[in-house]
Amino acid sequence: CDWVAQFDHKLRSTMDAKELKGVDESLYSRQLYVYGADAQRRMQQTNVLLVGLQGLGVEIAKNIILSGVKSVGILDQEPVQISDLGSQFYLKESDVGKPRAECAIGQLTELNKYVNVHHIPVKSGCLMPYLDESVLKNYNLVVLTGKTVNEQIHVNKLCRKLGIMFIAADVHGLLGSVFIDLIELTVKDTNGEREKRGLISSISNDEKAIVTTLDKKRHDLNSGDFVVFTEVKGMKEINKGEPVKIKYKASNQFEIDLDTSKFSKYTTDGYFEQVKMPTTFKFDTLGDQVKRPTFQFYDGFEMECHCLRNAISAFQLKNGRMADPTKQEDVDSLIKFATDFASRVEVSVGEEWKAGYEIDKKKVEKLQRLAIGSRAQITPMTATLGGIVGQEIIKACMAKFTPIKQFFYFHALEALPEDAKPGPQYAAKKSRYDDYYAVFGEGVQAKIFDLNMFLIGSGAIGCEMLKNWAMMGLACGEKGQITITDMDTIEKSNLSRQFLFRPKDIGHMKAKVATAAAKVMNPKLNIHTDAIRVGTDTENVYDAAFWSKLDGATTALDNVKARLYIDQRCVEFSKPMVDSGTLGTKGNTQVVVPYLTEPYGEGASDQPEQGIPVCTLKSFPHKIEHTIQWARDKFEGWFSNGPSEVKSYIKDENYLEELASSPNEQLGNLSILNELLVEYKPKNFDDCVKWARLKYETLYHNDIVQLLTVYPENKTDAKGVPFWSGTKRRPSPLKFDADKDTDYEFIVAASNMFASVYGIEKCTDKKAIQKALSSVQLPKFVPDESMKIAATEEEAAEEKKGKKEEKEESNEGVVEQINKLTASLPPPSSIKDLDINPAKFEKDDPTNFHIDFITACSNLRAMNYRIKMESKHQTKFIAGKIIPAIATTTAMVTGMVCMEWYKIIQEFKLEAYRNSYANLALPMVTASEPFFPLKKEVKLFGEKKGEKLSFSSWDVIEIKIGNEMMKTFLRHFTKTYGYKVAGLAYGSFSLYQSMQKGEKWMKKRLKMPLGDVVQEISGQPLPKTDYLKLNLICHNPEENEDTPMDERVVEFPPVRFYYK
Repeated sequence: CDWVAQFDHKLRSTMDAKELKGVDESLYSRQLYVYGADAQRRMQQTNVLLVGLQGLGVEIAKNIILSGVKSVGILDQEPVQISDLGSQFYLKESDVGKPRAECAIGQLTELNKYVNVHHIPVKSGCLMPYLDESVLKNYNLVVLTGKTVNEQIHVNKLCRKLGIMFIAADVHGLLGSVFIDLIELTVKDTNGEREKRGLISSISNDEKAIVTTLDKKRHDLNSGDFVVFTEVKGMKEINKGEPVKIKYKASNQFEIDLDTSKFSKYTTDGYFEQVKMPTTFKFDTLGDQVKRPTFQFYDGFEMECHCLRNAISAFQLKNGRMADPTKQEDVDSLIKFATDFASRVEVSVGEEWKAGYEIDKKKVEKLQRLAIGSRAQITPMTATLGGIVGQEIIKACMAKFTPIKQFFYFHALEALPEDAKPGPQYAAKKSRYDDYYAVFGEGVQAKIFDLNMFLIGSGAIGCEMLKNWAMMGLACGEKGQITITDMDTIEKSNLSRQFLFRPKDIGHMKAKVATAAAKVMNPKLNIHTDAIRVGTDTENVYDAAFWSKLDGATTALDNVKARLYIDQRCVEFSKPMVDSGTLGTKGNTQVVVPYLTEPYGEGASDQPEQGIPVCTLKSFPHKIEHTIQWARDKFEGWFSNGPSEVKSYIKDENYLEELASSPNEQLGNLSILNELLVEYKPKNFDDCVKWARLKYETLYHNDIVQLLTVYPENKTDAKGVPFWSGTKRRPSPLKFDADKDTDYEFIVAASNMFASVYGIEKCTDKKAIQKALSSVQLPKFVPDESMKIAATEEEAAEEKKGKKEEKEESNEGVVEQINKLTASLPPPSSIKDLDINPAKFEKDDPTNFHIDFITACSNLRAMNYRIKMESKHQTKFIAGKIIPAIATTTAMVTGMVCMEWYKIIQEFKLEAYRNSYANLALPMVTASEPFFPLKKEVKLFGEKKGEKLSFSSWDVIEIKIGNEMMKTFLRHFTKTYGYKVAGLAYGSFSLYQSMQKGEKWMKKRLKMPLGDVVQEISGQPLPKTDYLKLNLICHNPEENEDTPMDERVVEFPPVRFYYK
């Protein structure tokens, strides 16, 4: 094959070295899948100056230090106030009166050994009075927090003069503001999504050609995107040309800005590949933007927030202080400043700018509520803004993703009562919680102190949540408690976002370490720590008594199944839950409130993972994902499943008898045992090399030759369409060359994996391996002309069926094979000391050869099929199904979660709650009201005839008749509601089916107490609650022969049967 002959075999092996040069992959692995190594390296060359280290400042510092900028200079000479301890998590009471930066610098330095975190000493005589050009010139980006608008404008001017990027951000109570001036920034990747690629079925010969995808597959391109074409047959002129702009026409069609009218006619095959083109963003100064603002949209309240932010600054300049939340006159003054500013600000009307903006009465009332706590910084807001601002800093450092243009305002007005007014409830108490009193008042804070919360998970979200709760004072009262559970231990890759952990904590339990770190932040935090999985098998621990005393649950999980279980328990015990999740720059939150919102399970999408067709994996891969999954399958079969069978054969004396009872598996398993215990059982490492070399020949040469024998190059279907077209890529066999890196790496990884199975010492000595390779004798291979290989899933099913029938017909031959293989096996007693070690896939251990093997195995197959190979780093991502994660998104979603808890404890109506979704790469932050729970209605008969039962997932029917016989329970239900029970179940255990009521065993069961039936069928002790949760369906009493099948049974809410 020309392609294979021309291929640079050193390319793949140098991918990782080049891609990850200068980057600590083991530390940054999860964020590298978001940013990429090039962007990470650019970030590592950026120096950031951060001015202001209150709550927002320390959140920003934490996020960018974890992310890995080159250096962070901290400038804040202001003395620590007691109220700072409510959001600045690196301060303690003994720091009060000392300079903020000096107190926190040590702990910030511990976050990342690669980042130079330093304190800027206060300089007198400067205009700010401590910031001038001599300081600024050392940095690429300056970030200001806690400063007035006038100060921000002044520093922005200095930065512009020096060509330094500038960001200003602040939190004022429930109002957050961000301003971005990156001067001029060119980015190649505006969204962080992988480039789209797809097969095409036609390209028209037109002045603006129309491209159609194969099999009507979605192209997922947007107008304005650019593409190139490869492997197109017929219209060869279009291959590898310059990127061309596209215009969306349909989900499977797009128009290209290219004249193909004189090109050759398209015949078959070809791919389109998206190309990301550079985009340049230009920015105005803050001085210009204050008067003519450009907003990043959040909810349409941006101009009002802009006016209030400038009013807060004006009030501060005039009075030398922030507004007092207890004084109506201060709030009135802020509103006067805001409306005055609104009269001067310019708004765009068409293409012109017009002075004056009018804030209507309703919006003025909203601003009055926002203004009350405007002097405060509280953690739900600083965490949210800290994540957003941190991401904007990283964008500037990396020159990647779309920056905010230019103001972004975020508020949580809905967390305040509609009748909120200044008063003594907001007064300071010279406490670390003074800022929370200023925003929510004394009564709400008292409820926060006494919350009893269940936190499931202490990874990235869990760490941030504990920090937030420590700052808020959640569970710091006498009645309050947090229960946290997590079974995981700390790994190095956790350290780049799970900020409560340090290198010394690697290997320790996450929950325990996170708890200890959170208690340092607030010693009054009451936490109980577990390392127990939450599920049906631990309901004896997290039982009814446990759930009944909770005020709610917060999930910090990474899978839908676990979330659904927690949701079910919250529904059963009528407890609120707030869930959140992240995927790189994307984050979401969902609030679940009993009887008010839909449960998580009602809206959750738990779709099964899309599988790869068997034929595609076995014979016709066309994506690198296919070859990686194929390699994973080889890994599991060779190094895990096969060795596990050997272990069972040695340990289980009844193994062969049990295997004989499974005829479909018997021959295959015996063949595996024969290979691993007889034919290829290694005595030394040289034997492992031989085994690996033979596997190479089989997979990458012989199997391909066999496939091409069955389906030769010129084969066509009944319509004359070439067999090797579309998704079927014609492969080429590989010729082994020990001097080629790809081939050699496969041998090293496979032989070392095979050696580890048998406890043979590993070897990476090239001379020794080359020597062992030179002595391998390859058996002659002759392809089978009569062999059939399925080309479609339908053919595969037919082939499987045919083999089964053939096996049944030729049973005598199969028995002979089985007997021969069984006789070949050594007696288990003779190999009882054989040390067999089945591999358990572990992606994060660079010494175990797991990812090395999968990478080499996959890339060689990719070479067979002319598929672009992947680096080990990217193979690890795909094979390990890694969820990309970054500190900024995590911080943001946890802040949003905490804000929902303030609404829950105030028992607000539905319209106050927010489900949020954000994609910080775009940037986009949106929020919407949760849905009401789905309501169902049933017409009742019996004693309740004429009534209707309206219910949702939150409702239950309570039946209190004692532990009566099951038939008494069924009669009671029918008498009360007029419905005969068709089926009754306890969890997954069926207790009663009406169609079986005539059976002798069912008659016996009907006479037993219902509690005893549950205990007998489930095999479990009855729960500690005094009730059983039963599910039932009923016959429709109005059913007749015309009733549709789906209406013949009626669903009722669960029954809470009190058996005690």
